[in-house]
Amino acid sequence: MGKFMGDQHKEELEHLDQIKGKLTDAIDDLNKTLGDMQSEIVKMKKYFWENTSEFDEFGYEQYTNREMIQSELNSAEERLHKRQLYEKMLLSPYFARIDFCYEGEARPDAFYIGIASFLPKKSYLPLIFDWRAPVSGLYYDFDRGPAAYKSPQGEMRGEITRKMQYKITNGEMEYFFENDIKIDDDILQRELGKNANAHLKNIVATIQKEQNAIIRNESDRILVVQGSAGSGKTSIALHRIAYLLYHKRNELRADNVMILSPNTIFSDYISHILPELGEEHILEMSFDDFAERELKGIVKFEDRYSQLEYLLEADLDSVYRNKKMKAIRRKQSKEYLQEMYGFILDMESDFVEWKDFQHKKVERSKEQLMTLFYEKFPDVPLLSRLEAIAEYIVQEEEALHNQDMDEGQAYVIKEKISTMYKTQDIRKIYHQFLLEKEEDTFDYNDEMIPYEDVYPLIYFKYMLKGVSAYRRIKHLVIDEMQDYTRVQYEIIKQLFDCPMTILGDKEQVADDKSSLILSDLSEVFGRNMKQIIMKKSYRSTYEIGSMTGRMIQTKDIEYFERHGRAPVIHELSSKEEQYSLLVKEITKQSAYGTIAILCLSQKEAATVYESIKDEMNVTLMTEESDTFTEGVVVTSFYLAKGLEFDAVHIPNVEKDRYFNALHRQILYISCTRALHELDIYAAGEVSDIIVKALPSEV
Repeated sequence: MGKFMGDQHKEELEHLDQIKGKLTDAIDDLNKTLGDMQSEIVKMKKYFWENTSEFDEFGYEQYTNREMIQSELNSAEERLHKRQLYEKMLLSPYFARIDFCYEGEARPDAFYIGIASFLPKKSYLPLIFDWRAPVSGLYYDFDRGPAAYKSPQGEMRGEITRKMQYKITNGEMEYFFENDIKIDDDILQRELGKNANAHLKNIVATIQKEQNAIIRNESDRILVVQGSAGSGKTSIALHRIAYLLYHKRNELRADNVMILSPNTIFSDYISHILPELGEEHILEMSFDDFAERELKGIVKFEDRYSQLEYLLEADLDSVYRNKKMKAIRRKQSKEYLQEMYGFILDMESDFVEWKDFQHKKVERSKEQLMTLFYEKFPDVPLLSRLEAIAEYIVQEEEALHNQDMDEGQAYVIKEKISTMYKTQDIRKIYHQFLLEKEEDTFDYNDEMIPYEDVYPLIYFKYMLKGVSAYRRIKHLVIDEMQDYTRVQYEIIKQLFDCPMTILGDKEQVADDKSSLILSDLSEVFGRNMKQIIMKKSYRSTYEIGSMTGRMIQTKDIEYFERHGRAPVIHELSSKEEQYSLLVKEITKQSAYGTIAILCLSQKEAATVYESIKDEMNVTLMTEESDTFTEGVVVTSFYLAKGLEFDAVHIPNVEKDRYFNALHRQILYISCTRALHELDIYAAGEVSDIIVKALPSEV
């Protein structure tokens, strides 16, 4: 391992100063160019407005001038983006260096690697290579010795003779190493040991070989990443998007990419990653936001949080709760989808009240209409089929009379033919399906339907009316894949005909039965899907990770050996003592940036918040929250999914509160949010789930 010493230290600092000087010069040049461009745009606009009246009558000159102004604006925006990138690079120009000697060459070339390329004027090669450039793959995939990378010219072979790693902060060199070994020893230890903040960290300096293979994968259309808690799934997905945007500039833009995220808190938590890597924001949406748009004007519905809260807080022996759980499971199943499809097929024969049609001189017998319905347009969805027939009749009449039909008359024809449907109320049709199948169902007169019926109802809508695909989206990212149902994936398949990155952890399903999501995904996406399993967890200390592994009784997860304080169990005699100790323990952790108090439900989180808010500065994070803030937060486990905190405190973990398979999953999710410290509290005896997860010597 290299050290700060002598000439090498001096050379490294001199090189950093040179790079910073060249970056500063490039920024100055861009500032001057932007100033000149601004003046030119002002002149062009002034000329345009002063001479508009003299432009030719066909508008060619006006169009040309507008195009010139827009072109100049686009060019200015590109330079502004580059200036912002260089200003960011001034703070940390590069994080690695590879000396690579090509086959047949006598001396190696030095490649410095950063978040973006830097090619000053009059330079033949970049002084800094983008981490996504082909040659940069050497840093992630090889140690010293024989190595190769794929370039546009073909495979380039040679030998890595030196490998350097740097930490540069605010333009100052913190440390550097000359490494003969892979990344995950020294710099990774340092980075993982740092405190968390209100945003997900970018990992360009510490990407592991197995992570790099996922990021640079361009061949698989549907890439499913099953990763243990803390394996870096979300970071990898976002870095993969940055990589694809870099390599597919001509066909993929940021506004062609969408991520389906769990909630707005999570969206805020990850929002800075792509801009930090020099890319624009991508589109973000929760699937429930999508559902709201799809069912607007049709029905109101219970949200997922309300459903979860009820299931978590209701008496487990409640007849209604058990019926609801049974309905939830059934309505997520493949069999339920098949039954819905069969019901709609059967509807065809008795869905329309056939009668002869006449409007002014336009006439069709009911037999003619039925022939069109069953033979001409059998592939058109049921509730769109009469409209297709009406349009066909209008076109026939226009061809017969060799003239366009009056728009008003065409509209009346479509309206009259559509009245032959017995009903066009999708909610009513779905309700009839539930009654026919003798399902427990909502009252049709209720204003709101249960959450478990939301996506089956949307699927019903698509089968009856058809679906408009999101053609603009050319890459879809789905995070927390284990939280999606079979019905939701069938809907996603219809909506998005594009490559996808799907990631999650089957162990983090908030359910008392194991998730079948990987087999569901395989059936939905078929041969287009490739599955990658990531077993190594980097988030928590070895002590916390080992305990969580024992909790779910798995030996499949490998824990990065970063050691720290073992999880602490506090058994108190009352709730008051519990909350008093919790405040004291958190007060000791003032050096941490993020601390979470994670509860079984949002109802419990509100109670804990009220119990401690006068003793300390704490924020209650709810489903209405739209940002992830630093400091101490109290919230439910399900709103904390996907997030990480320096320290996690879990109150009220008594035997009679956490005791079944669902509770084990919840505790696993909560405990795996912790980076450095984990405290568990009970007002009485702690849950057996925790006791059984402790080391055998405890």
